[in-house]
Amino acid sequence: MKNIIKLGLVIMTVTVTASCTQTIDLKLKDVPERTVIQAEILKDSFVTVRVTKTAPYLQNSPTPVIASATIVLSDDLGNTEILNYTGDGKYKGNTIVGNTSRIYTLTVDAEGKQYSAITTIPDAVPFVITGRNYVSEEEANNFHKEGYYPTIQASLPSGDTYYLFKYYKNDTLYVPEGAQDDIFISDSKFIGTEIDGYETPYEYEVGDVARIDIYRITKEAFNFYNELSLQLNNDGGFFSTPPANTSTNFSNGAVGVFMGAGRHTESLTIVP
Repeated sequence: MKNIIKLGLVIMTVTVTASCTQTIDLKLKDVPERTVIQAEILKDSFVTVRVTKTAPYLQNSPTPVIASATIVLSDDLGNTEILNYTGDGKYKGNTIVGNTSRIYTLTVDAEGKQYSAITTIPDAVPFVITGRNYVSEEEANNFHKEGYYPTIQASLPSGDTYYLFKYYKNDTLYVPEGAQDDIFISDSKFIGTEIDGYETPYEYEVGDVARIDIYRITKEAFNFYNELSLQLNNDGGFFSTPPANTSTNFSNGAVGVFMGAGRHTESLTIVP
């Protein structure tokens, strides 16, 4: 299984690092400020939402958050709840639990405008960690550092399906030194219905706990992440088409996605 797309997920905030001292005069497009909504509801979990604003490229200050939004989650049975604000632009539910047989509507009232989106929750895909491959110091190269690489196996459903992969090291999202948060996505057109011996992209050491999460996500979420990747990696780099133009399932001009997902998690403690 080689056809997994790697994204460095950056929502409206780009951090640029460089070791050179050359001064470059950048003439960036003026991009209207927009509301950014990152919302997720998983099976057997409460909804989580973060509401921020788009920020200018190369802005050094923190991403501006919206702390005064009113957010309502409802389902197709008529259940409704108002989310609680928990700080840093984040909101969380505590009543409605994600269910694969329900349809969910999220309504966000923020700074005089109302945004809404609808999602469902696909069934999770079980998988197993079948072992780990060891790459020695002599075998290490540009693609493999020395260490252990867990492998996974899964049977996937037929039809159009979409996946997001996350990797953790000792319960912390694995972010290699100098990199941004990595998110890996793929769909059934690339990986088919079988994963057999797929190797994690990151290395682990003896004593580490390798945790792997596979989310089965909605088509809207896949399109959002895929288009974000294309825009951040096109010929013009960060400064051609603003990431604010990525697709969204929110109404009224908001950026982001309301994602329903089924998640399956497996862990492996690395031993010699």
